[in-house]
Amino acid sequence: MRKGFTLLEMLIVIGISGMLSAIAIVYSSVARNQVALSVETAKIADVILSAKSLAITTYAQGGVGTACGYGAAFNVAANTYSVFAYEPKDYPPEHDAAPPCPDNTIAELSPIHTDEMVQYSPSTWNTPLANGVKFEDGGSGDDLYVVLFYPPNPDTFISRDAPGGAPQTFLDPAVVNPVTSKVYLITADGSASAAISVNGAGQVTF
Repeated sequence: MRKGFTLLEMLIVIGISGMLSAIAIVYSSVARNQVALSVETAKIADVILSAKSLAITTYAQGGVGTACGYGAAFNVAANTYSVFAYEPKDYPPEHDAAPPCPDNTIAELSPIHTDEMVQYSPSTWNTPLANGVKFEDGGSGDDLYVVLFYPPNPDTFISRDAPGGAPQTFLDPAVVNPVTSKVYLITADGSASAAISVNGAGQVTF
């Protein structure tokens, strides 16, 4: 009658168990990152649409405070994103609307400076991406860094200039066509990627 396992059998069982555990851990990590990617993709699309909704609401209410429009900004280096209120600084006094907003044209709005992109709320400012997800350079030169929604339509203005100290220049559809730009996301392990696209009509797809 057999009373136990041999040393060889025990080593085989331990080896197989270790291999299965390693596979399970890796699969769990990959699956977790892919779920985080899906969630973050939906959240960023919602952030962009929320900024658009704020622009419409502001116009419907006849202007709120000093904000002329609302937008979203994406900091690829820091892996953060923000909703901002556009508050123009030192605009010529002959524009006496309330609030004193520029006309909704490329010539009037572009460029805007970083100090004109004001925090909308603490909860939507410099929001970090979830663990396991990061922004990436799409490599096609169509990366979206700033989108501004400007009443009344609202009109959509897109910038491919990376945020920093320099002003944000908006794309002119007469020069750059199409202006459709994308926010690119990837899992930390590189196993999956996604993109949120915004076109010149303000349509958001992902």
